[in-house]
Amino acid sequence: MKFSPALENLIDALRCLPSVGPKSAQRMTLHLLERDREAALTLAAALREAVEKVGHCSLCRNFTELDICEICCDPRRDKTIVCRGDAGGRPGY
Repeated sequence: MKFSPALENLIDALRCLPSVGPKSAQRMTLHLLERDREAALTLAAALREAVEKVGHCSLCRNFTELDICEICCDPRRDKTIVCRGDAGGRPGY
């Protein structure tokens, strides 16, 4: 099926998500535009806000909107212990 450039861009953008291939991206795109445009706008706004506001804690690299995350700021936290979660096999984390 041939799609407009805007639809192709959205389909390609959704493919950056883990386990989302071309067919899944196409289904998501068509669902959002045919059945739930309000959810599409909400998703777009939430994604933009997260991209603009969320970064990494300067101490533990956890996601946060602060320079130092709430976990590292907690006065009850034992600062001699660092809990490192799985980074999904990404090098450098």
